Amino acid sequence: MIRLHDVRKSYDGDAGGGAVLDIAQWSVEAGERVALVGASGSGKTTLLNLLSGLIQPDRGQVVIDGTDIVAMAEPDRDRFRAANCGYMFQSFHLLEGFSAVENVELGASFAGHRVEKGRAAELLAAVGLGERLHHRPGQLSIGQQARCALARAMMNRPKVLLADEPTGSLDPDTGRAVLELLIETAEAQGTTLVCATHDLEVAAALGRVERVEELR
Repeated sequence: MIRLHDVRKSYDGDAGGGAVLDIAQWSVEAGERVALVGASGSGKTTLLNLLSGLIQPDRGQVVIDGTDIVAMAEPDRDRFRAANCGYMFQSFHLLEGFSAVENVELGASFAGHRVEKGRAAELLAAVGLGERLHHRPGQLSIGQQARCALARAMMNRPKVLLADEPTGSLDPDTGRAVLELLIETAEAQGTTLVCATHDLEVAAALGRVERVEELR
């Protein structure tokens, strides 16, 4: 599902400079759940952004489901990401001017897909927000915002779900609940899950743990 070959990403874009990431080979199989751990600044978020195509490496191949996204033009890469990768951002990136259900539906419009009638509401109900469909982000708790962000990330039935510190801003009980939903949702849809986290409890729950500093 995911294959990286000779991938290097430096701070200044200079392949000869100090590298954030320098990965000879790395792969994740379809349906795997992988935790990326490491010290602050070790490159966890950088790796997620490379996998999503939000940023480009200085060199190398990033292959998602058989497609090298590095070789794609930026508009094509954006469309590929929207159609194949769900991204649960650390700060959630919900749009305040839209309701919960509208925020989730935007996941389809970003991919150029026709909104699948009822799917956003079904996803929100599945993450416990069935009574909050028309609430805006400011009317939701941090835990509820996390659940909404997860629902949006799954809107297009992505092959790969990327999550950046999904429990980092949550209290322990809420964090555990969101983590369980994250894993259950990925399993139910056969989605490959790659999660950056500093929480060893979260990492252990995912199964496969990769220390980013050791990806060489």
